[in-house]
Amino acid sequence: MSTESFTTQGQGQSFDPPAATFYQELEHLTTFINWATKEICPKEDTVCQSRAAALSNAVSLDISWDSTRRTLRVSSLFPLSEQSTSVSGSPTRRTEVGMFSKDAPPNQKPHEVGVSGLLSVLGENKKPSGTLFGFPSRHRATEAEFSARFVSPTGLHPTLRLTVSSNKPPPTEDECGLYAYFTLPKTLFADRYQFADQLLLASKNLTASRYTSLPVDLEAPAYTTKKWGSSVLLQLAPPSSNEAETWTAEVPLHLRYLEPSASGKVDIEVPYPAVFWACELGANADLSNNPFDRSRLGYDGLFSDNTVFWHATPRPAVGNRIMAPISVPVLKEHGVSLVGFGTAAAVSLGFAWVLWKLAAVFAVSGYESMTGEVQEESKKSK
Repeated sequence: MSTESFTTQGQGQSFDPPAATFYQELEHLTTFINWATKEICPKEDTVCQSRAAALSNAVSLDISWDSTRRTLRVSSLFPLSEQSTSVSGSPTRRTEVGMFSKDAPPNQKPHEVGVSGLLSVLGENKKPSGTLFGFPSRHRATEAEFSARFVSPTGLHPTLRLTVSSNKPPPTEDECGLYAYFTLPKTLFADRYQFADQLLLASKNLTASRYTSLPVDLEAPAYTTKKWGSSVLLQLAPPSSNEAETWTAEVPLHLRYLEPSASGKVDIEVPYPAVFWACELGANADLSNNPFDRSRLGYDGLFSDNTVFWHATPRPAVGNRIMAPISVPVLKEHGVSLVGFGTAAAVSLGFAWVLWKLAAVFAVSGYESMTGEVQEESKKSK
């Protein structure tokens, strides 16, 4: 992987966009686990190796690097299950162990997370101490659900339709807007110039394009495009009716030319967008003390630090995957040689025709000019 595969800039609304972005779909963590076991964990550190192997059952994995503090943070969540846990300390690192369960402090506010349990630092505390926490949550869930699928027929300019179960904003007095953040592979792209057409946006239940990662080559085929793809943040325009209702928004996209295949078609998948209400809190709100806070997700850097996100739940339109499939027409492999031969023949015939026309013009014009010169010379001699 080269640095040319990353997107490093964007256009539109942005507060703290990532310096560089790369996206790749991973169906499982097997390759990462094998790499981490060999490259990160020392050979004699069996605890590190066992924790790395346990990531195969994780439902989420977050890795962040703080260049200022030179701290690597790895956070993983696992399904609820009964399990035994063994933690060993080391003189070379600080090991803090906590066991918590969901709880509600007496002064807990709505949409805050409360936990209580025991906390101990190995080598420093002889007995664990009781702890009770309460902190606001940046990411919250709404009752709305959504699905995504391409409108048939797709062609080379497909339309991705989002079906949202509710148009009602979240239960808050803060100012909110409904957004969809798309992570598009390099096989297709969104034309940011097309989103400048207000009539088109209104007909698709869209408000505006708030951000597009750059550069996006509008002409290059997929097999010559070095960037991984692109990211797009669109603000949606839900119906303003007082009653909750199901509604749709449509996003026009464009396919790139793909390499030939034996069948004449290539099946690709586009990940579901993140659909959420973004609400701006007051200036005194503090969301930084939440130990479960997830940041640098891509879209959160496009909003201020005091923004909370009310997420709609994705539901698969087909099967059990939150991916939108599409079949792309391409050139059949057995026709590649014929196309090459036909192109060469057409160019050769065209070149021959041009030469023939030039020769014909020269034959007529050249003969007349030579005749005129002979006549003038004969007049001078007389």
